[in-house]
Amino acid sequence: MKVIKDIFETTEIFENSYTAIGTFDGLHYGHQQLIKGAIEKAKENGGKSVVFTFANHPMEIINIDRAPKCINTIEEKIYLFEEMGIDYLILQPFNKKFADLTAVEFVEILKNKVNSKELFVGFNFSFGEGGKAKTKDLIKLGESMGMKVNEIPAVSIDGEVISSTLIRKNLQKGHFEEVNKYLGHKFLIIGEVIHGKKIARQLGFPTANIKMANRLYPPLGIYGATLKIEGENIKRYGVVNIGVNPTLKPGERSVEVHILDFDGDIYGKKIYVEVMKFMREEKKFNSIEELKKVIGNDVKNWQIFVKVRKNGYCSKDR
Repeated sequence: MKVIKDIFETTEIFENSYTAIGTFDGLHYGHQQLIKGAIEKAKENGGKSVVFTFANHPMEIINIDRAPKCINTIEEKIYLFEEMGIDYLILQPFNKKFADLTAVEFVEILKNKVNSKELFVGFNFSFGEGGKAKTKDLIKLGESMGMKVNEIPAVSIDGEVISSTLIRKNLQKGHFEEVNKYLGHKFLIIGEVIHGKKIARQLGFPTANIKMANRLYPPLGIYGATLKIEGENIKRYGVVNIGVNPTLKPGERSVEVHILDFDGDIYGKKIYVEVMKFMREEKKFNSIEELKKVIGNDVKNWQIFVKVRKNGYCSKDR
């Protein structure tokens, strides 16, 4: 997958493009259906699949007070798009110059710069100066410029229309099974392993401390996860603590991962963590011994869950 950082400055020559457009925060199940349409059409017609999205949330420019915390970092979005098999990812900075484009100017970019044959957008798509133009306007403009516009209807699961807003609400409430169901993939955290205070190592449960980013995290608690370490092609399992470590490091917010059956030096490497299951809330313990016992139980419980899952007896986490 080739990443384009600015459509106005790129020298890339696009040919026969099938382009999915949207903010795609979280790259949830609904987004995936839209993007798959572009991928499939590109393959059918010997073309290239393109995602046109943004390096920052548009609300940061349109109305900063309404700008949400994003579900994913840019790095995580790139990883998820690449996993889908996209040929080109346009990560356009959403700035005043872009926000001031008229509807016609934006569609001309899709036609002349991206060389789009077909466009794929959601039913609630808006574009152009002030977001005044809607999907129906894109259909008319696309037709006038020789581009077919595919409008993807709302996608629902269990009667809920999937949206990034719905996922944020469920994430903040701690409804983690719903979060992963609506995402259509496991909640992803990618981060560089940094040096911590190495207290967990002294307890017998060394952890990889992940550098925190300006994004939305699950509620404080203990989670079971699968993960990959940069440079490896092995799926590992881990217990994740998202919290403030009230017993040992009160008030210090962190993400720490105890990787099962692993004690290597991975400082400076990235780890790719897929959070699968909420296990318990974070709490303060009265003693170090009590903390060690509970951490040991967390690890044991996750090992049992992993073993059962590997043997095919459990499918609830899918």
